[in-house]
Amino acid sequence: MPSLLLGADMNLRYKTLLAIASTLAGLLGVLHLVSSTIVLDGFTQLEKKDALRNVERVRGAFFNYLDEYKAIHYERAVWDETYDFITKPNSQYPNRNLRPEDFHLLKTNFILLLNLQGELVLGKGYDFQEQKAIPIPQELLQQLDETGKNPEFKGILLIPGSDPIAIAAGPILPTEGKAPPGGTLIFARHLHRGEIEHLGKLTQLSITAYPLDNPQLDANRRQIAKQLNPTPTHPVGWVEGRNPTSHEGGTIQDQTILVQALNAEIIAGYTVLPDIHNQPALLLQIDLPREIYRQGQNSLGYLIVSILGVGILFIPLSLLLLEKMVLYRLATLCRGVRHITSFAQLSERVPVMGEDELSGLAVSINTMLAALESKAHECTLERQKVDRLLLNILPEQIATRLKQEEQTIADSFAEVTVLFADIVGFTQFCTQIPPTELVALLNEIFSRFDLLAEQYNLEKIKTIGDAYMIVSGIPVPRPDHAEAMANMALEMQRTIGQFNAKTGSSFNIRIGIHTGPVVAGVIGIKKFIYDLWGDTVNIASRMESHGLPGCIQVTEATYQQLKHKYLFEKRGTIHVKGKGEMTVYLLQALIPTDKLPAMSP
Repeated sequence: MPSLLLGADMNLRYKTLLAIASTLAGLLGVLHLVSSTIVLDGFTQLEKKDALRNVERVRGAFFNYLDEYKAIHYERAVWDETYDFITKPNSQYPNRNLRPEDFHLLKTNFILLLNLQGELVLGKGYDFQEQKAIPIPQELLQQLDETGKNPEFKGILLIPGSDPIAIAAGPILPTEGKAPPGGTLIFARHLHRGEIEHLGKLTQLSITAYPLDNPQLDANRRQIAKQLNPTPTHPVGWVEGRNPTSHEGGTIQDQTILVQALNAEIIAGYTVLPDIHNQPALLLQIDLPREIYRQGQNSLGYLIVSILGVGILFIPLSLLLLEKMVLYRLATLCRGVRHITSFAQLSERVPVMGEDELSGLAVSINTMLAALESKAHECTLERQKVDRLLLNILPEQIATRLKQEEQTIADSFAEVTVLFADIVGFTQFCTQIPPTELVALLNEIFSRFDLLAEQYNLEKIKTIGDAYMIVSGIPVPRPDHAEAMANMALEMQRTIGQFNAKTGSSFNIRIGIHTGPVVAGVIGIKKFIYDLWGDTVNIASRMESHGLPGCIQVTEATYQQLKHKYLFEKRGTIHVKGKGEMTVYLLQALIPTDKLPAMSP
């Protein structure tokens, strides 16, 4: 017992500790959720805005790169010597202006001069990295033909099988620029990896360029490129998660930039650069370290650890206060109640300590124990009355199961014998005597039948008006169920005779018996009744209703059970409602023991 009480105390303290720890864990969980949703999301949005600004820097740097290239081009396009050559071609101009050192100085791979009809007058290519002359690609000439007679443009061209090309074109004018254009000067430069790396050094960012005409471009980047607009109407970027056509301040956001986290370390920004036909040409990927996001995670981690540390210090302090003020006294009260409950000693009382809510609870418990002690005695007496009443309604075994709160009480019995009895002419007799006399008369007859049922250990089911129903073989199966029922039926006839002789009445009884399987159980939730169901019950009822006054009519099944010990008269075949033709017998009497046929060994 001491160990049990100690276990109760420890259980109380354990639950208190568990409650505090669970509350702390729940607080941490809610805090982490809120922080992740608000604080970390704020860092994430800040990170995306920073990535957006960096991608916009790269776009700006690239367009500045094209502007610088166009400025270099302008120096040669608006020049008297170039103007004189395009109007009157001569051999000195190429020798003086298209030398290898000129290509190095201009950082240009191709120089083309077109007349006013768009015809190529002079064109030369040079690889200033490899330091060798290179031919002008036919694809470049075809792309230039598609621009028509546009005298001025700058941008990118995609040449199959080659690096993208930065191109600048403008009209050829004299140095003063006051004469009509003499033709078009075109500069073209390969945008190889070195150029992109140079742009990355200028912006101090990691930049990778992917030509969109490359058949080996992976599907993810190709899908990203489809989401981006290469030619914005104004320089406002787009961050992943924002509606690309949402209205902010009355203007439409252009989907020119997409920001996407690649992993926990890198976030990437994407933008698409157009070619000279305003079609997507080059996908730029800018990889940025997730420093802002990591800082947010670290800040959140520090916050959680700080709260956890405070909580760890708070738990023992809280337990100490609870132990002194509540737990010890509550455990003492619990032990007192447990002791009284274990030994059912309602005369004992729990100790009262202090003058607060717990002491008030102890006083209330003692008051309740006194009331329970008084009521317990009353309940014992009432329970005995209820048990006696229940046994008058239900079989003892069924009553026990019902008191055990068994939800469904239903049993199948393979073979029982059911009897229905009806007092012949009783309905007409009811109109001739007062109700009180009628009930008293019927009560006397059925009371005699009840005594016979108890004598033969049979189970009375119910009475309906002047009808009486009884069964043999339930709730406890018995092998002699048919014999017991036959004896009961014969005794019922003798009882009616004795009643008539005593009262001067002329009542007669009609009895029907059948043997077979049934289902028995309790139905309803009020006014319980132990009842039978099955075809056996219906046939037994038909044996009574199709029987003869003063006779006991049985079926073939019952006859086969009793034919060796009882005398029968074969009535023959009768039509039974719902069953058709049936062979029935009339039970006459029990065969005396000395006249029973000898049983074969």
